[in-house]
Amino acid sequence: MATIDIDFPGPDWIIIRQALALALLKQAPITIGGGAAFLEKNRDFRPIFEDIVRITAESGAGKIAVDADSIFFKPRPLGPGRFRFESDRLSSAVELLLFMMPALFHGDFRSILELGGVTHSPFSCPTAFVKETLLGALEQAGLYGSLTLRRFGFHGSCCVSMESRLYPREKVPGAMMFSGTAGPSISGAKIFISRLDTGLAELEKGMIAERLGLGADRIAIIEVMESDGPGNGMQVFASYGGTPVVLYREMKLYNEKGELGFTEETLRGVIDDLAGETRSLMDGRLPERALREILPYCAMTGTEPPVAGDSAGAAMTRELCARLL
Repeated sequence: MATIDIDFPGPDWIIIRQALALALLKQAPITIGGGAAFLEKNRDFRPIFEDIVRITAESGAGKIAVDADSIFFKPRPLGPGRFRFESDRLSSAVELLLFMMPALFHGDFRSILELGGVTHSPFSCPTAFVKETLLGALEQAGLYGSLTLRRFGFHGSCCVSMESRLYPREKVPGAMMFSGTAGPSISGAKIFISRLDTGLAELEKGMIAERLGLGADRIAIIEVMESDGPGNGMQVFASYGGTPVVLYREMKLYNEKGELGFTEETLRGVIDDLAGETRSLMDGRLPERALREILPYCAMTGTEPPVAGDSAGAAMTRELCARLL
């Protein structure tokens, strides 16, 4: 098969991971132009990429290489089965799952992935988003899966685990995602904190309450005792078209050198972004990350994509799907 060139001006990490995942699904050799250049400029994503390169080799699913500014992938078939992988302490076990999901959903029987390492990274989505939003939406298209978090692993952590089970696709004629008649709504928010001063969580609670107009009784602070390493994340629980939507932000506590530290200015910016995304959902606009994660599965299954405001990132994902699916 001829190599397919994936060449977007200014590719981001989601496009790189989705291109690798869809190439694995379709068994299509690809070149991602500018992919290596992105990793060089955004070194926080390099540990995730290196983990994907490693698990691809360990599972016999092909070879990923870097040359100049580009990433090359020559995939081999990935059959269903039981897999066990560990992410780097500055990587993301969730990203490893998202990379393998499209191919394994099209296996002949169930696959089980046991993943260790970081379960809550500022450079990926938390397990709650995958479990409630992504898998909840995919179920409507006949793609059934589960995700069980056994122990929190924040950015900079190791030795924790989660398990995902993915089942062969069942065809659902006329399927639509987020198609319920109920309007968007917010049920509450949670702040997760581990091995840090709980005063930080109280500060975040006040800021979230102010920006979203939520009563204090609808914002819970969860002090995570069973975790590896310090961590802090915020999640807003909402509903869109009858499907749960988890909006989230994980605080980046470590820099690329593994050193701990962040500023209050950074915190305020993160919460402002979360509040803005939540308000957009209330106006009927699905969060960009949720839309981008769902679009490839819509293309794979012939499911009508959700009606939602598009973005430059979502447009890139749509174009990627047109090229590879």
